[in-house]
Amino acid sequence: MSPRPHDGPADEGLSAALLRLVQDRRKVDALRSQLSGFCHRCRNSLNGIKLSLYLFRREARGGIPASWPELEATYQQIEGLFDSLQAIYRPMAIARVRLDVESLMADHLPKWRSWFESRGLSIRLEGPEEPVPGDLDPVQLGAGLDALARWRAEAGSPGTVARVCWAACDGAIEVSWDESASGSSGAVARESAGPGGDWQPAGRSVDALALPILARVVAEHGGRLQIGRVRGLSIRARWPQFEPADACRQA
Repeated sequence: MSPRPHDGPADEGLSAALLRLVQDRRKVDALRSQLSGFCHRCRNSLNGIKLSLYLFRREARGGIPASWPELEATYQQIEGLFDSLQAIYRPMAIARVRLDVESLMADHLPKWRSWFESRGLSIRLEGPEEPVPGDLDPVQLGAGLDALARWRAEAGSPGTVARVCWAACDGAIEVSWDESASGSSGAVARESAGPGGDWQPAGRSVDALALPILARVVAEHGGRLQIGRVRGLSIRARWPQFEPADACRQA
């Protein structure tokens, strides 16, 4: 998808390439036509492997090799990769409701905190004093933010602090995710995740595809995702705060 060579893990190169595509609906349509058949064939093969793993475990009668947990984990990672790919290109129905961004964040914070603290990381929310209402799809946006939080919990280094902020500005909602080592400070540079960006995500988890998943959700809200990295990962998601009155319902 990208003519630029990539020396890192394959999922990182894929993530960077997809980030250049998912914020353009025409390119998402082309991506769907190119990948849907491929993913379907791979899913069929995976189903055969899954059945073989099940039959082997059932017939082994306690004689499972020591490498079995690693084998099952590898299978689950591959299956998760295709789950993520399909989440990126499949049709996405956005059902906006009007609610405060604080409510969405508060609903998801407990699971984010459990993921982070289990790996020696920390996460904190920093919202404005006044509630920030907006028209958004809490299911799709929540799933995109969950994917991001899970990936960063897996990929982050011990001592990393993630700070999640939000605000309303010039008719738009902006949600920011900034990471730094504990005790560090300073501004983080920003660059666009649109076509031509050279940013590559850190970490070696398949969940690095969380970034194009979130970018797709934000694009379907009429917004953009911006990403940068100097002293830590910096993400900005921005979309229109309100839709026309007849386009959404009250939560």
